Amino acid sequence: MVDNKGINTKHSYHIRGMHCGGCAKAVEQNLSALPQVKTVKVDLEKKLAQVESETPISLSTLQASLENTSYAIEGPVN
Repeated sequence: MVDNKGINTKHSYHIRGMHCGGCAKAVEQNLSALPQVKTVKVDLEKKLAQVESETPISLSTLQASLENTSYAIEGPVN
């Protein structure tokens, strides 16, 4: 049996609608609020968010975390 504890998933996603540092912070806060998310790093220049989680997170779950904002998440980016 393989022990998967301590193994994380990490994916990058395109974020639409970010224009400034405040936008990037808002995206980071919304994605970080998901319980399975460990870290979020947002790159405003590249319009990307790198999400690290303990378990895989569906794109629909990530999209739902930004639902009431002016931002949209697409991906993952290869």
